[in-house]
Amino acid sequence: MIANPAIAAVLVDWGTSRLRLWAVDGAGTVLGEARSGEGMGATEPRAFEGILEHHLAELGAGPKVPVMMCGMVGSRQGWQEAPYVEVPARLETIIERALPVSGTPREVRILPGIADRSVETPDVMRSEETQLLGLGRMAGNGAEGLVCMPGTHAKWVLMDEGATQVSGFATALTGDLFAALSRASVLRHSLSGDAGLDGASFDKAVRAAIDEPARMLMRLFAIRSRALLHGADAAHASASLSGTIIGQDIAGALARFGKPERLTLVGGGTLGALYARALDLVGIATDVFDGEELARAGLFAAAVRVWPDMFATAPPATAANP
Repeated sequence: MIANPAIAAVLVDWGTSRLRLWAVDGAGTVLGEARSGEGMGATEPRAFEGILEHHLAELGAGPKVPVMMCGMVGSRQGWQEAPYVEVPARLETIIERALPVSGTPREVRILPGIADRSVETPDVMRSEETQLLGLGRMAGNGAEGLVCMPGTHAKWVLMDEGATQVSGFATALTGDLFAALSRASVLRHSLSGDAGLDGASFDKAVRAAIDEPARMLMRLFAIRSRALLHGADAAHASASLSGTIIGQDIAGALARFGKPERLTLVGGGTLGALYARALDLVGIATDVFDGEELARAGLFAAAVRVWPDMFATAPPATAANP
């Protein structure tokens, strides 16, 4: 493809299983995008540059166009390791420590993740910090407080200092646990078929998990017993499993961070809707933001800060809650 002179930078979210790229102009308008399954988990370190350049050529990004990246591409198993910023972590520090990738003719940088190195609650994140950076730009002070970020590894983040700092966070193995139990445990026999969603069963499981979190393992096995003895269908089983895991996740977050009247929920689709429903059951209102939009906003904010000359005509950032 012929190079597009309007492209000011390319923004890249390179996760374990997915690669997403957005070519933007000086104002942050998306001029083109690309997606693939060439995630970090399936890519050898020596292959990263070739994969990136292939997609950049398809997007029409010339050799002088810089690239800002986030995600597992900066992990120990990724292209080059971008050292963590430790909590309490100011979001501006994440931009300041964007790692220049060595050995490439093009200007490429990787945003670092955040780490909590405490002995009692050690934790790490990569890519979510970029969404938080975007959240701070889009919501301003309104993002201060607790942030829920559902996913394979759900994150609960405490933002303070006017939503400019991460003072603490916790990760729950929610998505991984659901996948393992539904595919490799005895529960898989009850989950086969078109599960759909049994809303009443989901709500009941959420409440039970929050009211009696110590009985989680027993309730999980009861999903199978209920199918065998009472003919509960796949919709009930799926909803019960989801509700139990999500409810347990919320119970843990409330025990760790306290119960807010309102929080920010990052995520859309089915999973985001389930978390919003579960949080509403326990009396917590949510302000919902799209995770991909936040990642793009965070990457753009970093690019503007690192390469200001490329964005001389870009308008100032404004706070807006979508």
